[in-house]
Formats: sequence, structure tokens, C-alpha cells
Amino acid sequence: MTRAAAALLLALAAAWGAALWAGFVFDDLADVVENPAGQSATFWESLGATLRLLLKASYALQDWLHGPWAPGFHAANLLLHLAAALVALCWLTRLAGARAALVAVALWGLHPALANSVTEVAGRSAVLSGLLVLGCLALATGAPSRPRLLAAGLLAFLAPLARETALVLPLLLLWWQMTLGQEGGPGRGWRRAWPVWLGTLLAAAAILALPRHRELIDYSLAARGPLDALRGNLVAIPAILRFLAEPWAVTIDPAQPRPWGWGDWPTLLAAAGLLGAALAALLLRRRAPLAAFALGWTLLCLLPSNSLLWREEPVGLRPLYLAGLGPALLLALLLARRRAGLAVAALLCLGLGVLTLERNLLYADPVALWQDAADKAPGKGRPRIQLGLALLDHGCLDRAAAALTEGLRLEPASRAARQGLERLAALRSAVPPPACDLP
Repeated sequence: MTRAAAALLLALAAAWGAALWAGFVFDDLADVVENPAGQSATFWESLGATLRLLLKASYALQDWLHGPWAPGFHAANLLLHLAAALVALCWLTRLAGARAALVAVALWGLHPALANSVTEVAGRSAVLSGLLVLGCLALATGAPSRPRLLAAGLLAFLAPLARETALVLPLLLLWWQMTLGQEGGPGRGWRRAWPVWLGTLLAAAAILALPRHRELIDYSLAARGPLDALRGNLVAIPAILRFLAEPWAVTIDPAQPRPWGWGDWPTLLAAAGLLGAALAALLLRRRAPLAAFALGWTLLCLLPSNSLLWREEPVGLRPLYLAGLGPALLLALLLARRRAGLAVAALLCLGLGVLTLERNLLYADPVALWQDAADKAPGKGRPRIQLGLALLDHGCLDRAAAALTEGLRLEPASRAARQGLERLAALRSAVPPPACDLP
């Protein structure tokens, strides 16, 4: 087990290590560098108007230690991911055996779909909360001693303060009890569960006490009612899960689905598929509890982000940080039985690791990163706008003008595109105008 864990951590470090050179990209500036709640000097005075207190505290701590130094923030994300993989390996070894656990965690931890969580500093919310959720479940599903259960309750309280989707934690524990747990009576089951429920309820109360959280909930409900949000999220879930099957399609800014109606076939097909998966998980609880647990895990992990509350962009990759562990476990249960399957698993892990390494190297080149995003979402304006801004930084005015103009056509209300075009005009009037330093 020790050698397997060391080999896994080494493979993960090799695949994700290039993230140290990624710099601050996309949401990182607004969420980390320019956010008063993420700075040590203004952290305390910003508490009442911030989100995700534990996450912002981690940013502020690093700002106090080394200032806005991007490699330091990326190193922290990498270490959190390595810790999450190690906890997942220990926990799944207890549930599924050492061989299946190693394959599952390798397939999950090396997948490039996690780059939006691990490589982007702003994605730390998914990694940090994921680590705390896994740690809580590892403690709560072990021998039910008082110190372990109290520690599980503490982690259940902290996880939603890093990302609100961790409020699903009690349901994940309940699903474990329904599939893999051998409680010996309802009393023992409650003894195991009550610290997790209490910690989660206290976290929910703390979240709702902050006005910024209430504002976001009100904004979401005003944008779309719960049933309308559910309709859009049903179509979004298969689009999210597709990235697990198509790792080469991963992008920093994925395309969003069309607003299909309830009677349209994409909505009906997505609803049928999700209901079928839920029914299969329930039916398999006795015959194949590990497979049932993996199916239910995936659906439950996607529930907080893609159900009754609407987000402007329902297709996002950060929910896959925890949800992706379910499909990886399902595949591992198939491949870990025979040597031929283990060989296939090794090849898959190698391929995923190479794709992840390439993805992290892409983050070090903003022009290439946003060109990749624009190519993969040709009907979306923001990737072209970000590409234009990156080209402006390199003095490539003609290429930047084309990208910004096209981005503004696709997204007419974009303030960033208009500001970019104003900056472009100023650079063109400079004497001498900047020279493009790209081939």
C-alpha cells in the first residue's frame, strides 16, 4: 500500500507539476488577487460581505506569507489535490480493495477535467472542499469512535465554508449507509451520522447568515424559478459528464447548451437518462453495492450545482472534482479484476496523464489557452474576447482586433470587449505602435 500510494503521488505530481508556471488566469484575478477578502490586510473587515470564508482565509494566509506570487498559490492547490488523492485512496481501499482503489484514484486524479479545479487558483474551492468531504467520509465510515466522529463533524462544518456544494455531505453518508454500511441497527447508524448532520446544519446556518449568500440565492431565483432551473440543469448534466469520456475536449470555458423546453428531446433524453441511472443505483444496492454506490455518488455530487438553483453557466467542470470519482470507481471495478484490465487501466492513466500535462503547459501561454477555448466553443463570445485581450498584451493588434470584434458580435453586452477595443485604439495611435512578439 505504501509503495502504491507513493507511485500514485509521484504520477500526480508529474502530471500536475507544470501548473506551477500557469500564472493567474481567468477568475484568479477577481477572486484572489484583487479580492479584499483574499488579502491579509483587508480579510477581517471583508468578512460580512464575502463568500466561502475558509477558502478566502486560505488566500489571505498565503497573501500574508508571500504576497500575490502565483507559483505559491498553485503549489498549495497541487498539495491539496495530492492530499485529496491520498485520502481517497485510503478510503476506497477500505471499501473496494487495494487494487480497485488504486485504479479508481489514478483514473480520477490524473484526468484533465480536473484542471479547472486544480490548475486555476480560483478552483481551489472544489479541491479544498473535496478534500474535506473525503476526509469526513473516511472518518465517519470507519470504526465509530468518539474522536473520529467528532473530527468528522468538524470537517462537515468546514467543507461548505470552502464551497457550498459540500452541504450534500450528509446525503453522501446516508447513501453509503444504504449501500455499503453494515450498521447493525438504526441506533448505531444514527450514532455515526449525527455529527456529520450537525456540522453540516451549522455550516448551512453560517452560510445563510452572510448577506452575500442570501443575495446570490435571491438573484438565482429571480433569474429562473426552481422548475425552470431544473429544466436547464437536466440538459447541462450530460454535457458536464461528457468531459469525463472526452478528455481531449476539456476547455477553460466550455460551451453552454441551448435553452431547450420541457417537451424537447434533449430535455426528455437527459431526464430519462438521469432517472434511469438513479433507478439502476437503487436496484443494484444489494447485488452490486459498490457499483450502486459509485452511481449514486456521481448523481449526488452533481445535485447541489445542477438542480433547483440556476447558474448563468450551468455547464462547468468544477463539480466534476468530486463527481468524477464515481465513474472512475465504476471503471476500476471492471478493469481491476484481471491482468488484461490492469494493462488497459495503465494505458488509460498514461494517456490521461499526458493530456493533463499538456493542459497544464497550455495554461502557461494565455494566447494558446484562449485560442484552444475559442476553437472548442465557436459560438461563445467570452473565449474570443479573452483571446483578444491576451493578444493585446503581446502587441498583436490586428489579430486582437479580429478576436475582440468577433467576441463583441457574439456577446454585445460585454464590457471587457469594449474596453479592449478602446485600449486597442490607444495602442494603434501610439508612436511607435507596439510590435507583435508572437510568430
